[in-house]
Amino acid sequence: MNWNKYPFIRMVAALALGIVVGDRVGECPFGKPLLIGVLALLLLVELLLHKILRSYRFRWIFGVTTLITLVWLGFLRMAITRDTLAEPMHDATWRLARVLEPPEQREKTVKVLLELEEGRAMAYFEKTDEALDLCYGDFIGFAIPLEEVAPPKNPLEFDYKKYLERHGVNWSVYLKSGDWHPTGVRQVNPIFDFAYRFRQRLLLALQQSGITDDEFGVGAAILLGYDESLPAQVRQNYVAAGSMHILCVSGMHVGIIYLLASFLLGLLGKGKRTRYFNKIILLLLIWCYALITGLSPSIMRSALMISFMIFGELLHRKGFALNSIAASAFILLLLNPNNLYAMGFQLSYGAVLGIVLLQKPIYNLLYIKNKFLDRAWEITAVSVAAQIATMPFTVYYFNQFTPYFWLSNLLMTPLSFVVILTGMLLLMVSWVPWVSLAVGKLVWLCLHVMNGLVAGIEQLPLSLVKGLYMSDFQFGLSLLLLLLLWLFVNLKRKRMVLEMLLVAVVFTLSLAWRSQQLSHQSQVIVYSLRNHTAISVIDGFDQLLLCDEGLLREPSSIDYSMKGYWAERQLPMNPRCHTLSEDFTDDLAVKRQQLISAHGRLLALWDPANSQGDGHLRLSVDFVLVREKQKPDMKRMSSVFRVGTLLIDGSVPEYLAAQWMQQAEALDIPCRNLRDGALVL
Repeated sequence: MNWNKYPFIRMVAALALGIVVGDRVGECPFGKPLLIGVLALLLLVELLLHKILRSYRFRWIFGVTTLITLVWLGFLRMAITRDTLAEPMHDATWRLARVLEPPEQREKTVKVLLELEEGRAMAYFEKTDEALDLCYGDFIGFAIPLEEVAPPKNPLEFDYKKYLERHGVNWSVYLKSGDWHPTGVRQVNPIFDFAYRFRQRLLLALQQSGITDDEFGVGAAILLGYDESLPAQVRQNYVAAGSMHILCVSGMHVGIIYLLASFLLGLLGKGKRTRYFNKIILLLLIWCYALITGLSPSIMRSALMISFMIFGELLHRKGFALNSIAASAFILLLLNPNNLYAMGFQLSYGAVLGIVLLQKPIYNLLYIKNKFLDRAWEITAVSVAAQIATMPFTVYYFNQFTPYFWLSNLLMTPLSFVVILTGMLLLMVSWVPWVSLAVGKLVWLCLHVMNGLVAGIEQLPLSLVKGLYMSDFQFGLSLLLLLLLWLFVNLKRKRMVLEMLLVAVVFTLSLAWRSQQLSHQSQVIVYSLRNHTAISVIDGFDQLLLCDEGLLREPSSIDYSMKGYWAERQLPMNPRCHTLSEDFTDDLAVKRQQLISAHGRLLALWDPANSQGDGHLRLSVDFVLVREKQKPDMKRMSSVFRVGTLLIDGSVPEYLAAQWMQQAEALDIPCRNLRDGALVL
């Protein structure tokens, strides 16, 4: 390869390395002035080397110095971006907060991102008309203490705390209707204020054009990047069909806007001044759309790449796709180094790199004379290339794979193109009543067909394979395998086949070794869940789940809190299940009335109504689990059981949990509040 054509590939790799090192180091031991001073010194050395080293054979010295400078720049950028936590604000000090984004309406609360003197906080307001009326830029006042976002309470649970920290949010607060007051003051960025207001008008235009219910949720996501109205079941259907990327605003949207706007502006003429004017209008349109749709990594990547192409046309210079991709990533990482850890960023760049590097070789594997079938194969080749490149990420982050992605994309790609095209037309003519209704019917029909096709694919057997897992080491091997595959396709070196086989063998051996280790696992887990109780009994690759009836009606809680660990332990995603109200006999556990026996441990479910004791004939148990709202009475419990450890469930109100712990401490009985984390034996 001629690397001179792709300078940004090396530059973005060096910058990313510096960001990773900065993130691993954590809080920098040196002050930021010293870091900036070292960067200035490196830049000065680069300048001197550029002036002194004129010989071609010494150019590598300048190149190495440049890469070292970029690594240091990434380290510095991460140090500056990292939000240092202030002292916990547990006092009731009156404080002002500014609304940073339009509120998000939920089932029982209104979710709002706030900016305070202490940093950013995720606030959950009691759902009232006053909370729903909040707008971007509004100032409110409240005296409720801020709380640090809680870390994961169960093994391998999604780390919401780390997720928010990557977005600069360190606090959370719940505000009831009387806990806060509007100040009547607003302070907005006019650009963002325009974008939020304009998006709201466009959403209203969609509804007034006859697009409602599931079709509105999908249409708003596809056209405007607004997924708050997307029903959970519809979202799950798109995930299972491998079509979730269609609901994300990305390169196809920007490309359609570019083509439509270029065609319309081309009608104005092709003079030199007109050409410059057209390009400026194109840039404004693309970035306005990016603003309206929320500036997600995928839309930012697409907007930057189109912008590079437009500037290249103005300068009469042709760019290279790989260099443009790397340049856009470089800019996004420079703006926010935490983008490197965003799943959307990784999936977006993985997909576009797969399409650019692998689609043509895959397409060339088959020669088809029929134009229609050839076009279908071309679309399939695109989806296969993107799926190959993103498969390590989907397995690593989501522990799942969608086998019917090729069928879904074959059907959905042309249909989504029509939806985007007609949807853009609808937004343009939304002010014309009869025309907007007619176009709205067409858009609704396309969306309805899309939803039906996705629901049909989701019903196919094995439409979504869950329970897959990759360790960090295996994830790295899979990325290395993709790199070797790309080099083999481009360089045609037979030696690469041997290297790919070697990596594949190491990957397979790591899977076999891990399976052998897990085949001997034996665990009992009492999970930390709010308002629910769940216990897993694990032996090898077999699992029994014990839980309350309410948890079975909330599968999302199981997915969020437990299934990540189940995938890591190679356990079934739909294990045998018994409710805690029934008696049962199983290979892994036995329950009789209040007592559960598993792996030689005896656990009692505290039920004062069915517990009688005289203090003399007490049953020795390893654990007693207190659930739900029960009045603390350790003396009575001690008259029934010799308690090894008292467990207080997450379903117990906090004030009662504190009383239970206080009484247990007075009797010198070990106590554990499961709100602090799951118990893994």
